[in-house]
Amino acid sequence: MGEQILPDDLLMEIFTRTDPKTAARCRTASTTWRVRLSSERFRMDNTLTNIGKYRNVLLQIGDPERYGSTQAFCIVDCEGGERVAAPMPEQLGPGGWWNVIGSDCGVICVQYSTNGPDLRLLLWNPLLRTARQLDDPADKLLKQAVIGYAFGYRAGTDNYCVVHMSKRHVLDRFLHCNVFNSAEGSWKHAYINDQRLTHLDEGSAFHLGKAVWVNWGGRGLTIATHVVVLDADTFILSKIRINRNLIQHVQALRVLDGIPHLVGYERSPHRGLSTIWCKIDLESMCLVPFIRRRVAGQYGVPWNPMTIMVDRMITVRENNHRRARDANGGFLTEISLVQINLLNRHRVTAFNGEWPSDMNLQRVITVGVGCLVP
Repeated sequence: MGEQILPDDLLMEIFTRTDPKTAARCRTASTTWRVRLSSERFRMDNTLTNIGKYRNVLLQIGDPERYGSTQAFCIVDCEGGERVAAPMPEQLGPGGWWNVIGSDCGVICVQYSTNGPDLRLLLWNPLLRTARQLDDPADKLLKQAVIGYAFGYRAGTDNYCVVHMSKRHVLDRFLHCNVFNSAEGSWKHAYINDQRLTHLDEGSAFHLGKAVWVNWGGRGLTIATHVVVLDADTFILSKIRINRNLIQHVQALRVLDGIPHLVGYERSPHRGLSTIWCKIDLESMCLVPFIRRRVAGQYGVPWNPMTIMVDRMITVRENNHRRARDANGGFLTEISLVQINLLNRHRVTAFNGEWPSDMNLQRVITVGVGCLVP
C-alpha cells in the first residue's frame, strides 16, 4: 500500500462497514492489515454490520433415487443473478452423500457421509473457504424417525448451535435431543416425552436460542399441523398450531431478516392464487400475518418463495423441458431465479441454469455473506 492518509480508527470503521467480500480481499494488502482484518472482533463486527444486506441462494441438485448422486450445487447472487465462486469443501470428496441443513451469518451447515452410514457434520464458510468438522450424534443411533436438524448463531455473538432431534420410531414416546454449543465445544443430550410429532420438515430455523421446524401430519403427511420450537438451553419443547384460516397451504419455513416465517399460498374464487408470508413470533408463540400478494398470471404454484429484498420477492422455479433440436433432443432440468416486484408484479429472470434430466432440485436455502470462522 502507499502512504496512509486516514487514521487507523477511521479506516477500521470503513472496513467494518464494507461488504465481507471486499474486506476479505483487503487482507492481502499488507501484513499489518491482514492481522487486523483477521481478528475475531473485526470478523464479528463486519458480519453483524452487513447482516441481511447481501444474500445468495444455494441450490442443491441431485438424483434422489441413487446414493451418492448429490454431486452438484450452485450458489447464486439474489441481486444480480451471478454464480458465486464456491469450490466444494475437500472433506465432502467426489463421492458419498451430503445434505444442506441450514445457513446463518454466511456459514453453511452440511450433513455428509463418504462411507455408507458414517455420518458427520461440516460447518463451512464459502467466502473464507474454511470448514470445521463435527461428530453427528445420529451416527450412534441404530434407528431414527421424525428427524430434525437446525443450525444458527445466537444474536449478536459468534456463538452458534447445532440441534438434532429424533425418535427411534414414529410411535415412540420419547424424543432424543442433542445440542452442540460452540461456546462450550461439546454436545448436550436430553430425552423429551412427546408422542404427537410425526414428521419434521427438512427446513429449519434458529432464532432467540430456539430451533424451529414444521411438523407435517394427516393423510400422506401433507398437512402442516404445528410449528415445533425447541429451546436449545432448557430443552423445553413447545408447539404453535397452524391455523388454516390464516395460511391455507404451507410451502416452506423461511428466515427473513433473521426471523422465521411460514411461506404458503391460498386459493380464492375472487383473488385467485395469493402468496402468503406469516411471521413466527417466538416471544408470544403465535403466527402473525406479514404479507399477502396476488401475482398476475400465477397458475398452480410455479415457484418456491425464498426471501424478500426491499420491494422484490426472490423465488426459485424448476422446469423439465426438451433440449433444442440442434442439441440431439432429450430433456433437461431448468432451474431459474426470478425476482417479482411486489408493487407492479413485474417479473425478471435473474438466473437460468440447466442440468441433466435425472437431476432435480433437492434443497434450496438462503445464504448470507459473512467473515465468521466456524
